[in-house]
Amino acid sequence: MFCRNVSHVLLLGCLFFSILGCKTVQEPQQIGVFASTDHGLLELTAYGKEIGEGIYSLNNLPEIPKASKVDRFYVNMPGSTITEVKLFWLTKLDKEFHENGQSPLNAGIEAGKNTVYRINCVGLNSKKGGYVLLKLPMPLGVADRVYVIQITE
Repeated sequence: MFCRNVSHVLLLGCLFFSILGCKTVQEPQQIGVFASTDHGLLELTAYGKEIGEGIYSLNNLPEIPKASKVDRFYVNMPGSTITEVKLFWLTKLDKEFHENGQSPLNAGIEAGKNTVYRINCVGLNSKKGGYVLLKLPMPLGVADRVYVIQITE
């Protein structure tokens, strides 16, 4: 009888702690680009615009958001070419980012609810002290963008 009660208590305890350990991030409902960070969902508003083929101006970026960890990105930009999204890792930012000559990180794209897409990149878990650039091809007539977030140590 005692062992049976102990096993029920242990089972309930494990269930309780597993529920506490789960952090579910809701997908964003508004239009934009978001990063799932150690501090929750963060909207990325700092981006460079394409000024030439594969060349992006990072000269006039407002304050770049920072996080110590990025789990994934959420993109809710109707009309963007989501299948051509790329992630890049840079240890420092220059005034311009040249996509040619840079190797993109291995990333996967998953469809979420409505027009929200999840961009997953396992390689980000080990990155510290640099910048992640998410290249987002925009609809025809709108300059492509690279969204920037700094991953701190």
